[in-house]
Amino acid sequence: MNTKLSQLPFVRLIIPLIAGISFALYFPAKPFLFYSLSLFTFCSIFIWNKYNEQDFGKRSVFGMLTGLFLLLAGYSTTLLKSPASNTSYFGHYIDKESDSLFVEVLSSPQGKEKTIKLTGEINSVILNGKQQATSGKALFYFEKDSGASNIKLGDVLFLHADMQQVKPPSNPDEFDYCNYLAMHGIQYEAYIRTHSYSFTGKNNANRLLRFTNRCREKLISLLNDKIKGSEATIGSAILLGYRDDLSPGIIQQFADSGTIHVICVAGLHVGILFWLLGWLLLPLERLKRGKLVRTIILVLMLWFYAMLTGLSTPVIRATVMFSFLAIGRHLGKYTNSINTLAASAFLILLLNPFSLADTGFQLSYLAVLGILLIYPLLNKLFDPRNLILEKIWEITCLSVSAQVVVVPLSILYFHQFPNYFILTNLLIVPLLSVVIYAGVIFFITSSIPFISVVTAWLLQKSLLLMNTLVNIGKHLPYFVSKGLSISIPESLLLYIVLALFFAFVINKKYKTLFTALSCFIVFLGVRVYKDYVHSKQQIFIVYNTPKHSAVAFLSGKQCKTTEPIDSVDFSYHIQYHWWEKGIKKSSAIPTDTAAVMLANHLYIYKNQAQFNDLKIIFIRNNLDLPDSSQKIKVQYLVLSGNYWLDIAALQNAFIFDKLIFDSSVSASRVKKWKDECEQLHISYYDVSTQGAFIENI
Repeated sequence: MNTKLSQLPFVRLIIPLIAGISFALYFPAKPFLFYSLSLFTFCSIFIWNKYNEQDFGKRSVFGMLTGLFLLLAGYSTTLLKSPASNTSYFGHYIDKESDSLFVEVLSSPQGKEKTIKLTGEINSVILNGKQQATSGKALFYFEKDSGASNIKLGDVLFLHADMQQVKPPSNPDEFDYCNYLAMHGIQYEAYIRTHSYSFTGKNNANRLLRFTNRCREKLISLLNDKIKGSEATIGSAILLGYRDDLSPGIIQQFADSGTIHVICVAGLHVGILFWLLGWLLLPLERLKRGKLVRTIILVLMLWFYAMLTGLSTPVIRATVMFSFLAIGRHLGKYTNSINTLAASAFLILLLNPFSLADTGFQLSYLAVLGILLIYPLLNKLFDPRNLILEKIWEITCLSVSAQVVVVPLSILYFHQFPNYFILTNLLIVPLLSVVIYAGVIFFITSSIPFISVVTAWLLQKSLLLMNTLVNIGKHLPYFVSKGLSISIPESLLLYIVLALFFAFVINKKYKTLFTALSCFIVFLGVRVYKDYVHSKQQIFIVYNTPKHSAVAFLSGKQCKTTEPIDSVDFSYHIQYHWWEKGIKKSSAIPTDTAAVMLANHLYIYKNQAQFNDLKIIFIRNNLDLPDSSQKIKVQYLVLSGNYWLDIAALQNAFIFDKLIFDSSVSASRVKKWKDECEQLHISYYDVSTQGAFIENI
């Protein structure tokens, strides 16, 4: 812990780079100015260094100029890597009604229930009968058939597609899939029907990537043949990074137990493989130049494994780091692990600055950083004399070190915390090593009679044990805390507290501890204020849940819905909003009821509701129109899909301020109603196109 910042050059370099990328992601501007400033700063550094090379007293100026250059370079590179900044981007041409495209498949096709999903590079479009070279990625959903099942990585397809921009979230606090894809360079998507595409016979994939992809497919097939069941899918995820066949239930089980990192190939997996390969290649050191040969083979095999698992960001990060470590050891150089970690992040961000916004990138780097910084401190607290106790203590320290630094981000993104993460990691992490070793042996011996049966049995039983342990854990009381919600400023405040507390442990200055406690008190104050706001809230909301109705009354920390909400709709479109609003209790209103609810804030009578001073009537079908000739005065009429009469019939029965079309109404009927509203000068709101309707009372 006595390492000085001067000994960590990449740490000093990556800080301004991250700052520049962050500014570009959230405050993009015209790129030309920043390109010019970057060039000017680079020239200033060159000139300053040339004329002040021996003047060490002015080296701080050189450092400041370098930091400024990296900040500007990070900003400029992010803008430069943005697809829309490229003049050949296909999005500039499809507005001209061109829907004939040549697409190169960039990802292994992922089978869904009714479609096959893949990412494609649009190499060219047909414009006015001519082929126009283009660039840019898009997401494609192919109708599932025998032809689509034959699509391979690197295939070039000619297809007709109605390209649509990915829609932003239409409900408050809903997962922003549009932004998630944008950070991966994707802004458009399309559904491709059968007979709307054809194979050109070309495959542009790199030969090595094609080879590793074929190897991966064969190994996945081997696991499915010999292991079978959920154990095969878990094995594919752990050993090969293939998660497409994992059920949402299994993923959720691992997430709840705090062991989701086990089924996501990352640093832990690469580290285990690094140790295994290093041990197997140890005899090579006896040869002349054996250490060099061993290092080269070790690094090449690590990168082959990275390609085999799909070159995900966590795998690339770990592979770069362990490659640096292997090369440093061969050269006999001291390699600081934190500097090596920063170097791998620096390289990845230079190649793809949008990785900074990737959740996996953030969590994986923070977890490793936590291990490097906190683990040595925790490990010193206890010195067990027993070997078994020593290993248990080491795994406990590793789990706590990794978990404590990712807690704010985990709560921010996933709104939950695994309460038994220490126990589950104590059981699962050692078992992961067994699974990886057994998997490697199984793959090597798969073609050897009898031995392959034994190794398959060993792998299957170790996977079964892992799955059983994770499954048993969910029955423990308070296994996972869900519904936690913090904002970005709150998560940053928690990281400031963690950083200050860590600094106090190192420097033992009570002023630092006082500052940390002060920041934590501010955090608690913010939480108390939010809790007060939640207790006073009164919100009427009509959610956008495609093809379904979802209407809710939020009063304090309670909620009533007009009807039960589909579980899939709830988890994807609504749940995060309720967590953000602190909702602790919810239920559906019984049909045709008459009751006072939500501490007298809501009165329900059949299809009528009065929420505080707001009067609402729900028109679910034609029978909901009143028989009385006297018009009923309300603020809002909410129309559902089973009402099919015209708008004039509503105008004859009600006096209202606005019509609200919920998301169960078909697009064709909404279009008809909109035309009628325009003619009758009636105010309306379409939830399907305008997003959730929200009224704060």
